[in-house]
Amino acid sequence: MAKKRSALPAACALGLLALLPFAAGVYYAYDGYSLNARTALRWLLPYLATIVAFIGGVQWGRMLSAGRASGLDMTLAVVPAIVAWGALLTAAPWRAVLLIVALLAAWLIDEHGARRGWQSRGFLQLRRLLTLIVTLCVAAIAWRVTGG
Repeated sequence: MAKKRSALPAACALGLLALLPFAAGVYYAYDGYSLNARTALRWLLPYLATIVAFIGGVQWGRMLSAGRASGLDMTLAVVPAIVAWGALLTAAPWRAVLLIVALLAAWLIDEHGARRGWQSRGFLQLRRLLTLIVTLCVAAIAWRVTGG
């Protein structure tokens, strides 16, 4: 029987690749024209909402594959995606704030998942790093939009 290989290296590579639009957004926001920051947020925030929904799907998959899918945990995994969807229906600046709240809530659910046994520690460390970088990028762009 073949030894099971960890998916963590691929997850790390893909997670870093997923950061490219955020890095590009920060660059675009600070390239000299403040109007570009609004444009960067306009195309990054729907991407962030998509990421939050994707994280919920990953959480469900991990719960189900670990055989530890309580109704409460599955419900918690859906809440950030619903918040993210609602955020897309709001006006600035609440859209960015709510999307960051949804991202941070999804991360906290992953932290909860590590305690419940359906989230691995290695994946959790990756999530912490990606969440921090995305939050900082969106905050930097939002700061530029507000004239900072």
